[in-house]
Amino acid sequence: MQFVGGIVALIVGVMIGEGMRRWLNRLGYRLGPEKDEIDEIDETALAAPGVRWWIPLVLGLSWAVTAYLMVGSLDDLPSIAHFGGWLGFIVVGVWLAAVDLDVQRLPDVGQLGLAGIALVAGILVTWGDPMTLLIALGYALGCGGAFLVIHLISRGAMGFGDVKLAATCGWWLGLVSLTAVFTGLVAACLLAIAYSLITRSRQFAFGPWLIAGAVLAGWGTLL
Repeated sequence: MQFVGGIVALIVGVMIGEGMRRWLNRLGYRLGPEKDEIDEIDETALAAPGVRWWIPLVLGLSWAVTAYLMVGSLDDLPSIAHFGGWLGFIVVGVWLAAVDLDVQRLPDVGQLGLAGIALVAGILVTWGDPMTLLIALGYALGCGGAFLVIHLISRGAMGFGDVKLAATCGWWLGLVSLTAVFTGLVAACLLAIAYSLITRSRQFAFGPWLIAGAVLAGWGTLL
């Protein structure tokens, strides 16, 4: 059952990822002066991000691992909501990561989508257990607050989009445990440091690593 579920999730995930890749490669998310009159952002002059073959690969493999770890325990509404929440989190997370890697910006539409998935799935997962929701809310505020301090100290080097994303990840992982939250943040930092060392860049998108850290921490809780 687990193996079959993983294979099916892999195929579907790759198909969705390929559709996402083609959609993203139209670069419709990039802002120009005509789309952003306040900040006068012009992302249209940036170099093309390439074919981004990694999108269907990452999405497909992530769905496959998630399905393999979870399909064997889908026996009630909370478990189904948890599974669906993770699949949705990964889809929107990959979209946000692709945009952030290209323009170093996390669009609000994606942030709201991710937060909405985490909120709805979280309520269903913890149905009848309001204390867990309150604890998760505390973790979300704690993560968001910590990243807000970094945002202010760094004078914007850490973007405000990362602050919002950290709050969402804190909520989603906080539904499981404080250990999951801590593991996700540590994994994100380690991945970001590794990326910085490999690319020899001090200025890079942190959003993709927050998302990757959250997914890895989630998988860790399922092992």
